[in-house]
Amino acid sequence: MYRKKVIVRHSIASLVALGVFGGSRFLYSVIIARKYGVETLGYTNSIISQAFFVAGFLAFFSVGLGKFTSEFLGKGEHERIKNLTGISFTFPLLGLILIPLNFHVALLSILRAIQLTFRSFIYGLHKGELYAYSIILAFLFFLLGFLDGALLPYYLLLGTIGIFSISYLVLRGLIGLPGRKEIKILMDFSTWAFLGTIAGIFLLQAPYFLTEKLAGNIEAGIVSVALSTAFLLSYLPQILQSAIVPLYAYDYAKGDVKAIKELAEKSTLLLSLFSSLLVFGLIFAKPIVEVLFNIKIGAELLLALIGVELYVAYNPLINLLTATRFVKRSAVFSLIGAVLSGISWLLLIPRLGAMGAVLGLILGYATIFLLVLWESKKKFNIDIKIVKPTILAIPLQLLSMKFPYAILIYFIAEIKDVKRVMAFLRDIRS
Repeated sequence: MYRKKVIVRHSIASLVALGVFGGSRFLYSVIIARKYGVETLGYTNSIISQAFFVAGFLAFFSVGLGKFTSEFLGKGEHERIKNLTGISFTFPLLGLILIPLNFHVALLSILRAIQLTFRSFIYGLHKGELYAYSIILAFLFFLLGFLDGALLPYYLLLGTIGIFSISYLVLRGLIGLPGRKEIKILMDFSTWAFLGTIAGIFLLQAPYFLTEKLAGNIEAGIVSVALSTAFLLSYLPQILQSAIVPLYAYDYAKGDVKAIKELAEKSTLLLSLFSSLLVFGLIFAKPIVEVLFNIKIGAELLLALIGVELYVAYNPLINLLTATRFVKRSAVFSLIGAVLSGISWLLLIPRLGAMGAVLGLILGYATIFLLVLWESKKKFNIDIKIVKPTILAIPLQLLSMKFPYAILIYFIAEIKDVKRVMAFLRDIRS
């Protein structure tokens, strides 16, 4: 019953928070493109993506903070939780040394790192609804930012979350000094978790700024349109991730491997099916996307959607590895995918522009998808059929550009999985 309550409460909170925060990048891209043009959109998204990438380094302890907060909560060791927060929330301030190099990247990266650290901590504490409150409050200031300047919306968005998070920690007396034991376990875990996290952030953010550097602002603007639309899908796994990762750690601390396996399989099947259906919908919504951004876009949108679809499908499984004792494997897999994408971007973007960016993204995510699926089967005996909705969907999605009824074929073929997912959702709600 406790696990169900946590899933429901965190999923609802994440649906609100990530729906708002995730939608903010899309909304930002639409408004900036229409107000300032696609060239300015390419430039500002490059700055934001550089800052978000740097924030991955500054949020070094964030994943470990969430994991061990949840583990200590499961063990009833509440005092040890405070011993983790001090170092975790002060580490982002190292970004101040970047101010002479680029003021916007430095300040935005610090604020983003604090946000990532707070999000991980608050979900590890099983109080995800508080993160939703901070996002809703911050979004109001985000909207005010469009009155003046292209980057002000993100300063106000991230700044508000930062003030909220620090205020909560101080008022609740949750800031403490780490002991030797806490520093050791946090460092040991965070080193590998960081490598996996930074590789994932590189895949999410690098297409924006590499395209701007290698192919110019206009091509970067096209990438911004395709990826800001496609990455709306990426908030699906984050909605569940915020709920299931603390539960992976919680159940792992109690030694309940069966519960971990069951949760991983059900959440993977759910995300695989939902993301595939949403991709079909977004394919047909292409004319709407073009009107919103005031730009014509080719196959880049479809390929970007397929790339992110692969990311969504493997997300619960790579989090399964990260939250248990296989964090090194998940980090290595993410690094392999990031390196392959990085090499392909350097080769393809100068020649193909935006198309090269999305092709490189597919290569990286497909590689991680296969490695994670193989490792999950090997270590946890995960049923590989849970990703069938994604495997079946991709060729039909490619076909749907010429044959719109491909979605009907997909839905008929997947009716059994639809019923399984609906039963899973009913079980959570009951």
